[in-house]
Amino acid sequence: MAWFIPNAMLLLMLFSLFRINICDTDEGTLLIKRRFVRVTNDLGGNLTLTVHCKSADDNIGVQVLPPHASLGFNFRPSWMFSTQFYCSFQWPNTFKWFDIYDNPRDAPHCSKCWWSIVPNGACRFNWYDKTYDVCFQWNKD
Repeated sequence: MAWFIPNAMLLLMLFSLFRINICDTDEGTLLIKRRFVRVTNDLGGNLTLTVHCKSADDNIGVQVLPPHASLGFNFRPSWMFSTQFYCSFQWPNTFKWFDIYDNPRDAPHCSKCWWSIVPNGACRFNWYDKTYDVCFQWNKD
């Protein structure tokens, strides 16, 4: 037991130094790439879309998007890879919500996560095919 406390303290100090070194750069972390999310109103029918995005730590605020307009925001994912942003989407007589960034789902596919919002859900841009062909249904109420 006597050896555990000094070794645990040493590990904690090393981890703290490592965390400072990788997290405090102007470009973001060396190991965790900054993410950019873009949301575009593709509802059609000349509908205006009201969007409110937030995570456990950040609130992007409410934005009103005319047809084909976009909003964007960027962030650095948690070092524990648990970052999740969700957005509410409102248009006449409709209220939906969706996890616009879910680290396990999105990190392997995009650092620039572009989304097209359509009446049936959200479609993520496929950088390989250059199309919005990865579509998800709205979250359950």
